[in-house]
Amino acid sequence: MILFDVRASSILYNLLCSLDIKKKFLLPLNVCPIVPTTFIKANVSFEFIDISLDTLCMDENLLIEKLSRDENISGVLFVKTFGTQFDASKIFKKIKEINSEIFIIDDCCLKIPDFDYDIENSSADMALFSTGYSKYIDMGWGGFGFLKDKYKYEKLKVIFKKEDLENFTKSVQVSIDTNTKLRYVDNLWLGDERVLYKNYEEYKQNISEKINPMINHKKILNTIYESNLPKNIQLGSEYNNWRFSILVNDKKELLSKISDNNLFASSHYKEVDYMFKNDSLENSNAKAIHFKIVNLFNDFRFDEEKAKKVTEIVNKHIDEVKNGY
Repeated sequence: MILFDVRASSILYNLLCSLDIKKKFLLPLNVCPIVPTTFIKANVSFEFIDISLDTLCMDENLLIEKLSRDENISGVLFVKTFGTQFDASKIFKKIKEINSEIFIIDDCCLKIPDFDYDIENSSADMALFSTGYSKYIDMGWGGFGFLKDKYKYEKLKVIFKKEDLENFTKSVQVSIDTNTKLRYVDNLWLGDERVLYKNYEEYKQNISEKINPMINHKKILNTIYESNLPKNIQLGSEYNNWRFSILVNDKKELLSKISDNNLFASSHYKEVDYMFKNDSLENSNAKAIHFKIVNLFNDFRFDEEKAKKVTEIVNKHIDEVKNGY
């Protein structure tokens, strides 16, 4: 079954409302805050699992251990962090071996859009992709997915209010900036008032035409980063599809230096449990990674000149930190 909507989060919401979910879902600790808030809106409970330092995805051992001893679980949302090509099929099979009723969502929202995902022959029950803001193909709109035909899916009529989305976005950012619990207000924030494509086929054709140019553009910028930055700070090619990720000391200072030069970089994704619960996990892997992570842009917001300038800033920053400046 093909799923298509104005936002990937709208698809997720419709899915959660369509399924008869009695128990909680497991989410990765470094998930985008929009995901757990969508679960809240759909009245589905959740619990966080820390990530692995090897894959940066949900830790397999912690996940399997949790599923083995906790019967109050309906599903797992497995995020491909930074759009990694990490093959989670073996993990999905292990989950099904423990409990075949566990619903698995393969969250591919930062990956290259894949319109040929074979959901019926996958251990996952649903796969989700996005072309929203800052995704691999950034249309600022749209999401699609694939759901096994045996499940029910109802596209709900959800009223959307732009002002509510703006206020919701601000509240999420305040929570992130201040490391405080999210003050969630359940209003009309989910969705989009725009309809850029009338049907899935039109959308698919347009997105498909943009994939190869983006792949080629990212290769050019990634080559600049790979060639000019120290290998020991590079997270690895496995994590460079979405953005080029590095690990540095004094991350905030580096981000400020980049901004001072009229350039930009990001730092995704931090642990989010503190936003939704009172007792956040201490010394998590998600927190350790976010403490040093910087994501360098490699999409059409950046060109070769900007990429080269950023590498100069990063290298100078590394030298200054090393020499105690």
